[in-house]
Parts: sequence; structure tokens; C-alpha cells
Amino acid sequence: MNAGAVVLGDGAALSEPWPPAVQPSPPDNCAARLTGRHTTYDVGPGQPLTELTDVPWLALQAGDVVNIHYRPEPYRTKFGLRAQGTADAPVVINGVTSGTCARPVISGEQAVTARDARMADFNRSPEGAGLILIHRPPSGPGEAFTPSHIVIQNLKLTGVRAGKSFLNAEGMAQKYGDFSAAIYALRVHNLTVENCEITGNSMGIFTDTKGDAADEYSANIIIRRNLIYYNGNPGRYYEHNLYIQARRALYEGNFIGQAYGGSSLKDRSSGTVIRYNKILASGHAMDLVETEEEQFKILRMDPLYPYAWVYGNIIINDSRAPAGMAVNMVHWGFDNAVERGRNGVLFFYHNTVVSRIEPQAFPYVVAFQIGREGLAPVGASVEAASNVFCQQSDNEWRFLSQAGSLKLVGTNYVPEGWVPGKPNVQADVALTGARLMAGLNPKLDAAGVPLVDSPVWDQLDMGPSFTPPGATAQNLTVQHQYKIGVGVAPRPASGKPGRAALGAMAAP
Repeated sequence: MNAGAVVLGDGAALSEPWPPAVQPSPPDNCAARLTGRHTTYDVGPGQPLTELTDVPWLALQAGDVVNIHYRPEPYRTKFGLRAQGTADAPVVINGVTSGTCARPVISGEQAVTARDARMADFNRSPEGAGLILIHRPPSGPGEAFTPSHIVIQNLKLTGVRAGKSFLNAEGMAQKYGDFSAAIYALRVHNLTVENCEITGNSMGIFTDTKGDAADEYSANIIIRRNLIYYNGNPGRYYEHNLYIQARRALYEGNFIGQAYGGSSLKDRSSGTVIRYNKILASGHAMDLVETEEEQFKILRMDPLYPYAWVYGNIIINDSRAPAGMAVNMVHWGFDNAVERGRNGVLFFYHNTVVSRIEPQAFPYVVAFQIGREGLAPVGASVEAASNVFCQQSDNEWRFLSQAGSLKLVGTNYVPEGWVPGKPNVQADVALTGARLMAGLNPKLDAAGVPLVDSPVWDQLDMGPSFTPPGATAQNLTVQHQYKIGVGVAPRPASGKPGRAALGAMAAP
């Protein structure tokens, strides 16, 4: 075991440091066939296996690779995973793209349940919950069993939306429920989802941490370099593109579009890190609230539970967008149980936040909502530095809904005429030592990069004012930026020590 590793519950090593270093993105989204360290399975046209239902999903072991080769028509198989890979030999579900980088499609619509899951009765309890189901076996030492070190990459996952049908274990048509997902994990450690397109589902990815037993938690969830958009159920707000509850979660280099009804990203994790993404707001652009674990409080015991880091993101809120808008763009702290709330700091730095809410859609927009209905966990706050807050409409810009506190530190570009809080609310917006550059136009191009005459160039650079124990400051510095086409790229340096462009993007 590496020095500094943390052992919890079932003995799984949750490796430090947190967050991990940024992983460089490849030049494109093409993906080749892989060879496993243990067994390699190939599925698709001209391959040893023709359909996904022929793969022994429940028997996968550390070092196994399943290559799903591109074909024009979707695969229509729902399958379960309970594999326990290792850090050196993960279990990899790998899409092999076409010559034009098209990902293989797995659709939940009219999908059948994989043969091994039907025979083992594996999917019966949550059968309508997802396309890829990750959970413990139906019998045996279930409370001590956690699937681990699983990678799902280079696939398009779709068709798992309420009202759509699949063929259940008996071969009968059954509809997906409202709370279904393309990837649905009741419990998993070290799950990475990378370079996937996930759309048209009730939820894109869901991971749970129930806390009914000491080992009933998910951990180390990495969502990297994906296209995740237009999931959710119109008219509801309980389902989202991403709904993650885990001990440590990282979102890096993704395009996270709107969700119908719910939030673009909802997270109930500890030590949440959201960096270098492009996010289009719906219910909320991001909804970072309390864990819902019950008897056992693994997440709440994590020293990083009170904290989250959001940096290097492009966040756009537009009332003309198909799935609506967010009145409160970023939600922090709690939504149901204030006593469980995240009672520390949301570090929000080097982001570019653009609002285009027309006055006829709503009279104002709020950058940060802390807590709910005037309540916030004691100590819950937002620290904002080196951001560009840009108002591209004529409604009012308000920084804080009502509860909690916002501290603007260092230099931030802010809309001219901004207001601290909601109407008739005394909001705690601290400006001591802050430098606010107020204006109507920060002069950014369509990608968010400052133009040559932009006022945001070469400003005093500032990140988090402190790093709590358990986090790694070096891996929380802004050295990259969102890569158009999904991914991250090195951020050009300013050439002036201690200075940088405000916001998420820079150019040579």
C-alpha cells in the first residue's frame, strides 16, 4: 500500500493525495482496442462475441478488458457488474470507435438483460434502474462486498428514460422508472467514466452511499472528458445529468449540458472537485449539498466533507436554452437536512460565469445560493477569487441568495450595478481586501478567451486562501483549462510572475 493511503470500511485503499493530478487529454476522442492483463473479450462485427449478452459480465476479474467494437446500429443489452479490479489491473469496459471516432452506442430502449444476469437473478431488485448496474451479489457476503477499480470509457449510453421500455428477465416489456440511470451504482470504489457520451436518460450517472452498513458507501468517483447532456425528466426536479454521492468525487474536462427538470450536476460527496469543465445551467448549474447516508457516516467523517473546489470552469446560464435556466446558479451547503450540511468553504476561483437571463424570464439572477429558505449550516461560505462574472442581459445581478456568507477576495471582474442579496434580504457579502473590476463587457471571444484589449489580462492571481488537511495544494492550482472538443489543455502562462488572466481561459 502506498504511503499516505487511507483505509476505511471494507479495507479498500482510498489513495491520497486528493485530488489526483490532472490527466492530459489525447488529441482526439478516437479509441483503439485494448489488451487486458488477464482476459480480453471482443464483441461486435467479425469478433469472437457478436452481442453484449454473450459476455460473462458477472465473472469479470482484475485485469479483464471488454472491447465493444463500433457498429452502425446500437447494442441493446443491459448488464450488471460486480467485478473487483485493482489499481494496477482495473476492469475496463472499452468502446472501440469507428474510423471517424464515433463511439459504439448502447441503448436501453428495447434492451434485453444479459444472459448471465438473468441466470444469476442479479438484476432483479434494481432491474429497471439502469443500463449498466453496479452492485453487490444477490446472495453471500453482500455487506462486505464492494465492486472496485472499474473503468467505463469510449461509449455512448442512451435510452434509459422514464416511459421507455426494456425486456425484463422474463422477456416481458417493462418501463424504466423516473429514477433510472445509464450507469447506476449502488456501491462502488474507484469508478472512472471517461470519454463517454451520455444523453437521453432519466439520469446520466448515479452513485449511492446509503450508510445502512459500515461498508455501504461509494468512493473515488472520477468523471472525466465526457459529453453529458439532456438527461433528466421534464416536469420533475429529482433527476439530473449527474447525481453522485461518494467519498471524494472529481469532475474534469467534461461538457456538462442542461438537464430536463433537474440540475446540470448534483453532488452529495465529500471533497468534491469540479475543474476545467464547460457547464450549461438548468435547475442549478451545480448543486453541491449534504450527504443522505443514514446510520453510518463515512462521508461526514471525511475531513474534506466540509469543502469543495470549483475552478477553471466555463458556466453559462441562458433563459433561451431548451431546458430552461437557473435563478440560483451555484447551490452550496444543504437542501434537505441542515444538520448534515457541508459547513465549510466552497473555493470558487478562476471560473468564467456568463448569465443571459432576460428580464421577462426573471427579474434577477443569483450567483450563489447557500442553504435553503434562509437557513445554512453554521460556517458554510463561499470564497471567490480571480473569476469573471459576466452579465449579458438587462436583469439584476445578485451575488448571494440570503443565508451563509460570500467572501470576494483578490480580483474579480463583476457586473456593473451588482447587488449583494435577493430583494429585501441583508446578504453577507464581504469585500475586505477585495478588488472588484466592475464593467458591462469583459471582452471575451465565443470560447471565453479574453480578447487582446480585455481588462482581465495580467491581474494579480489568487486561489484558495488555505488548504485544509487531507487536500493537496499542488493539485488545486490552476495550470490547465477546458479544451474545446472535451478535455483539458495546458493553460498558457502570462509571463508575469504572480499575475494571470481572470476567469477560466487564457491564450498565448
